[in-house]
Amino acid sequence: MASFLALVLEKFTIEIIPKLPMFIRTPIYVNILKLRKVRDRIRLDVTKKNPTFQDRLNYAIDSRANLNNSGERILSFNDEVLMEELEGSPVKIYKFTPKNAETGKYGVYFHGGGYFAGSIKSHKNFVSIVSQKSNLVTYFFEYRLSPEHNFPAAHEDAKIAIEFIDNLHKDEQSIWMGESAGGGLATGLVVDDGFVYNPDNLILLSPWLDLSDGFQDKRFLKNRDVTIIIEGMFEVGEFYAGEYGTTNPILSPVYADINNFPDTLIQVCSDELLYNDAIEFVKKLRDKNTNVQLQTWDKLWHAWHFFPIKEAFEAIDNIAEYIKSSEFHSSK
Repeated sequence: MASFLALVLEKFTIEIIPKLPMFIRTPIYVNILKLRKVRDRIRLDVTKKNPTFQDRLNYAIDSRANLNNSGERILSFNDEVLMEELEGSPVKIYKFTPKNAETGKYGVYFHGGGYFAGSIKSHKNFVSIVSQKSNLVTYFFEYRLSPEHNFPAAHEDAKIAIEFIDNLHKDEQSIWMGESAGGGLATGLVVDDGFVYNPDNLILLSPWLDLSDGFQDKRFLKNRDVTIIIEGMFEVGEFYAGEYGTTNPILSPVYADINNFPDTLIQVCSDELLYNDAIEFVKKLRDKNTNVQLQTWDKLWHAWHFFPIKEAFEAIDNIAEYIKSSEFHSSK
């Protein structure tokens, strides 16, 4: 039953809705995503009691395949952007170069996927669109995923990638971007006092900035969020954090002591479970007089940016405007 439901929902998500008039896509997606959440609840219920490593791995492999499929098909790659894999890089790194690339600055994209999914396949189309819209040379790197590799594997891979990319762009302005877990990963690097590289600007899309259950206000949003199952999110966070704990400030930057933070743009939906992650973090940044912009949308869902809807194109336009209009002051 779950498999059949999954096939029907994917067909609607990827093939049917994108062909409909723009103005009716968003409400239809909301209802389709509610049904997808039912499907995910069935999958979660199968393994929620003491899942084995193989249970976790099977779930991750299935999720990776689904994310790759939707990421490659729901949006189209922008043909005005050249994508190439860098040779000799210590981790897999891809470079996106738009036709009218601005000089003197570059971007690095940190992909989401709950730390257990996400790849160049799932994100290349979206990154190409952002790169072209903003005229920004943008790098994308892959990091090791859970359950095979838990914290600090992704964090260490990210540090290696950033150092390698930074050495290609000495004295240039840097913009880090990340969605969901990728937003948390990027922010975790910034708050890591042992890491010497920091961006000039940070852009976070529906960022996962609190892996813990410390802020009970998440539970008030659990029925409004049409994509994320709260129990599954907490369980994944605990497993990924392991012995380091979910309140570790690198894993959950809402607990970090923020100092000298870069200018930041955060986009989030008021109906998603991670809304309060963004709100709490914005409060911390404003308490430190950090230049932060918070942009919110209503009646959407987590990481809506990856869907062919009006609100996603608005968000991407805002990202491009932020990148183009910001006055970058390099600390390098």
